[in-house]
Amino acid sequence: MKTLRHILGLGLTCALLGAAPAWALGGGGGSAPPAEEAPEESMGRTLSHANSYVRMEPVRASVQADFRMRGLLQVGLALDAPHSRTRQVIAERQIWLRDAYSQAMLLYSGRMYRWGQIPDADIIARLLQEETDRVIGPGQATVVLDTVIVHAT
Repeated sequence: MKTLRHILGLGLTCALLGAAPAWALGGGGGSAPPAEEAPEESMGRTLSHANSYVRMEPVRASVQADFRMRGLLQVGLALDAPHSRTRQVIAERQIWLRDAYSQAMLLYSGRMYRWGQIPDADIIARLLQEETDRVIGPGQATVVLDTVIVHAT
């Protein structure tokens, strides 16, 4: 049953990906101008091409229940930092931010999240924002969540 559900999910994904270019071009038959490459193409899609957004690597934390690992919580995010000096500070302190985010997600997955529930994006955003304010400075950057996914193992 799990394999059938996996195959159907892959089929739906392929169908959506196949229809996306036609939809993006408005269904017209004309040739579109070449798309500009995203500035951070190596990290996948971006939330925005605005200069104020600083894309962060996804943060992951294991989810346990019944004394065994059940899944992996993955959170994709970016920081909205309108000032260039703040973006420079983010780049300089990226290692500390990653560590703080990992600790916050371990706290959430270990104490606040229960296996089988939908992750609370508001709580996750608040935890990540608190860590951002602690590492970068209050009010300097705003956490913008992209995805919150639980991968079952």
